Amino acid sequence: MSKSYSISRSVTLALLSISAIGCASGGGGNGGGSSFVRMDMGISTSQDFQKQTVDLFRRQAYQIFRQETDPPTPMIQSEWRNHTPTEDELELGVTETQLRIIVRGRERPPQGGSTRVFNFTYTMETQVKTTTSAEWIEMGVTSQRRAFANEFGTELRTLLELARR
Repeated sequence: MSKSYSISRSVTLALLSISAIGCASGGGGNGGGSSFVRMDMGISTSQDFQKQTVDLFRRQAYQIFRQETDPPTPMIQSEWRNHTPTEDELELGVTETQLRIIVRGRERPPQGGSTRVFNFTYTMETQVKTTTSAEWIEMGVTSQRRAFANEFGTELRTLLELARR
């Protein structure tokens, strides 16, 4: 492998990581704001989306709650899964945390070929129990939980990009 190819690949991977963080949306870093993180996953076929998402869910121990394979809006939604609260969640009085992941596609207009492609979006939703609430409630995503969500989203985006090649 040539040195210029290696540098080009390293730059591409760095830019993908930066864009993944830049595309994430949701709440602030102190538990205020939105209770979810959303990222654009780019484009993929429905078949690649289904395979890569199901494989990643299995590796990360997320159970599938709902799966729709038919266009124009394929999607996969996980069951709520318990997670250990992060340090910054603990500081806010969180005693339990659960996450749910939804990956949803929207069909793109045909572009000359017969293969149908979709824009995919990843959303990680958070619910917590706190020292003052025994019920599951929404709380803004903390910076450490956001980092976890971004890591998962970046891995899925990379898998979808590799499947496209």
